[in-house]
Parts: sequence; C-alpha cells; structure tokens
Amino acid sequence: MREMIAIIFITTLIMGCAHASQQTIEIGGADFEIPSKYQGGELKDNQYSLDNNFSIRCVDNDVCGKIGLWACENDFSEDINIGDHPVRHFCQYNKYVNGNHSHAYFASNHSVYEISWTGKEINKDIEKLIINSPASEIKKDSFYSALDESVSIYKQQRIDKLNQEAEYNNLEAKYNSQSHQDRGDDAQLKEILLTHYN
Repeated sequence: MREMIAIIFITTLIMGCAHASQQTIEIGGADFEIPSKYQGGELKDNQYSLDNNFSIRCVDNDVCGKIGLWACENDFSEDINIGDHPVRHFCQYNKYVNGNHSHAYFASNHSVYEISWTGKEINKDIEKLIINSPASEIKKDSFYSALDESVSIYKQQRIDKLNQEAEYNNLEAKYNSQSHQDRGDDAQLKEILLTHYN
C-alpha cells in the first residue's frame, strides 16, 4: 500500500514539473506551448510578449506592415522548413537590446504568425514552438509568394508616402515663397491640400 502511495506521489510530482515547464496560450485560433525561458509575459490583443526578448502574434490582418520593415532592414534572411512549416527568418542587429534580434514568419493552420526573439539563430525553443504548432494549411509556394507580395506592397506604400511628402513639401514651399499680395485666396491651397492628403 505504501508503495502505491509513493508511486502516485512521485507521478504527481513529475506531472506537476512537466506542466510547470510549459505554458499553453491561444493566439489566432492556434495553441502554442511557450517554453519556460519565455514564460511570464503578457497576452494582449492576440499577441504574447515578454519584455523586448520574445513575442508571438498572428499577423493575418497586417502581413505587409509586419514583414515589410524586417524584409527591407535586415542583415540576414533565409527561407527554411521547420517540421511541416515553411519559415522565413530575418535577423538584424538591434541597438536597443544590444545584440541581434530575429523574426520568423511561419504558416500554421490558415494563418501567418510572427515570432520575434533576441538572438541570431533559431534556437531549439523557437524550433520546438513552431514544430508543435498546428500544421500549415498553406502550401509552401503560396506562403512565400504571399510574403513576397506583402513586401512589394510595403515598399510601394513607402515610395508613395515619400512621394506624397515630397509633393506636400513642394506645395508648401511654393505657398510660403509667395508674397502676401500674390497669395490670393488661402481656401484654394487648403482645398488642394485636403483633396490630395486626406
């Protein structure tokens, strides 16, 4: 009888230890097991984050905005497979964390997720997190094509914004260079600005 109680007690301890080393969170309809190294963070607005060291989020609503900056401003990038998941990995030196910071975009179910962490390599914890997520329902070629298209859209948006700012600065310079007598009706300039820049 004592042996049976001891076995139950030891089993309970082992199960408790195994459970304590993992935290499961749901993001965008998928469950993720957060490794102990990255636990203690906050789940808010479909994103789990721990200081500036780690975050995971679903980026379906803004793939262009999320991947675009990293695709344009990286020191290193690679396309790899981790388990059944296509992954695009970016890395860049970040002066705020005084080291390398990585972003991995991967497909799980029908969604695209972003994991960011401090470090250059995809460590075992990140790899395990991706492998244990639901299998990708997005084909590899479609996934990479969608990311490439998002990067192209992001670049075009940046160019359009720069062109818009340049045009606005040109109009403002013309307006400011005119004398008060030659300006005419300010309403015309306001109409131009409101029409083009709203």
